[in-house]
Amino acid sequence: MKKILILLIPVLLCFSCKNSEKKDKDFLIKAYITGYFDGNVGLYKVRKGKLIIVDSLHMKKSKFKFKHVKIKTPEMFWIIIDKGNFVIQFFADPHNMQINADYNNKSKLEVQGSKTNDAYVSFLENNSVFENKQLKINEQKDLAFANKDTVLLKSLDSALNNVTENQINFIKKYAYENNKSFVSLYITLSNLSDYLKLTELEKIVDNFSDTLKQSPYYIELKDLIQAKKNVLPKMQAPDFSLPDTSETAVSLSSLQGKFILLDFSASWNGNCRVQNKTLKKIYKKYHSSEFEIYQVSIENNMQQWKNVIRADKINWITVSDIKGLDSEVLQLYTVRKLPQYFLLNKNGIIIETGNNLKEIEKKLGGILSGS
Repeated sequence: MKKILILLIPVLLCFSCKNSEKKDKDFLIKAYITGYFDGNVGLYKVRKGKLIIVDSLHMKKSKFKFKHVKIKTPEMFWIIIDKGNFVIQFFADPHNMQINADYNNKSKLEVQGSKTNDAYVSFLENNSVFENKQLKINEQKDLAFANKDTVLLKSLDSALNNVTENQINFIKKYAYENNKSFVSLYITLSNLSDYLKLTELEKIVDNFSDTLKQSPYYIELKDLIQAKKNVLPKMQAPDFSLPDTSETAVSLSSLQGKFILLDFSASWNGNCRVQNKTLKKIYKKYHSSEFEIYQVSIENNMQQWKNVIRADKINWITVSDIKGLDSEVLQLYTVRKLPQYFLLNKNGIIIETGNNLKEIEKKLGGILSGS
């Protein structure tokens, strides 16, 4: 599990003006980086999983200043130095801030002027208990895999799942109890939204204080929840059209009349490559029974995609817009991890969703056998 490694109506015009002035105020972010003298620096934030440039400059004598940073509510920023070789992640409050860091010691970081960042660091320290356990288990898994010890691997998988479940429960409890915290809002979006059932996610979001509702993280969470509702079982699968390797557009709706396994995959994702082997067996078994696989491949490189199609002997429909993680279809179906599957009936209605291909196949087999 990755590191876990977001409208107020003015009553009076005068109040609205004053509030607007406060929101639009620029803030100063100063930094001193020990061990790095001269180079390009970028200031970024994230929107819907994408890094967005806020400002850039050229650092001299280990110092730099971003003089006009607009911060309306506490928000996570990234400072990227030396073409990504040194990255500073921090929560910024609507205040002037001072950052001190050491290029040669990434753990040595001081952020002055942000109480929200202090709270985030405290959360990370508590969360590190779970991450350290996960790291040790993964090291043991690597050794067991090298020794081909399948029994131990199964046991370690179970242990890892248990630690991850405890970690998610810890984060849920933190987010629910700290319902006025922008840290809770951020970690719900970044850490919980992919792991919770929709009802659980809504419960946490609905519990957040009104003071958080102007945050972009809150708005993004509400949009994500609505998008998730659009692709629940019993909903009509949103239609789209993408080109195959011959640049022929194939729409999802053109396949109605067949049961469809909509598969979000990628040639660069190892787990997706493994699942292609299972997909091949499923396709061979059910293709004659009015069944088709429509694979959306999240690609940046056309040639790599074609090479994998050839290597994995993919003979079902596979399409891509070659936009990688910027593909609009990922947003349409709220896909945030790969692979992801949607099983559709002959009318394009979603029957089942998830990333467990065995469960999806079990559901498909039951439908096609009439059981």
